Amino acid sequence: MIKIEEELVKDAHVLLHPIRFRIIELLMENPLHINGISKAMGEERRLISYHLLTLEEHGFVGSKYEISEAPKSKGKAIRKYWVTDKVDKVISELKKI
Repeated sequence: MIKIEEELVKDAHVLLHPIRFRIIELLMENPLHINGISKAMGEERRLISYHLLTLEEHGFVGSKYEISEAPKSKGKAIRKYWVTDKVDKVISELKKI
């Protein structure tokens, strides 16, 4: 029981950081690439990259490379991010406390 609670506290700490939580909110609406997230949040790409890495390492987001169809970046490989089921699971557990 204590192990589960420790894991929940660690997950909550990662998920509830203000910037990471805003990233999650954006990605819940729609999968995005880093430039889209950065632009929507008005934050530097470097900062978003750091927080995406943290979220992905803890299983809150997934990603994969796709070939862009956007006129500016057509034909380039871009990495698209989305939220995983872990977000809902952790939020549900937090609500029980």
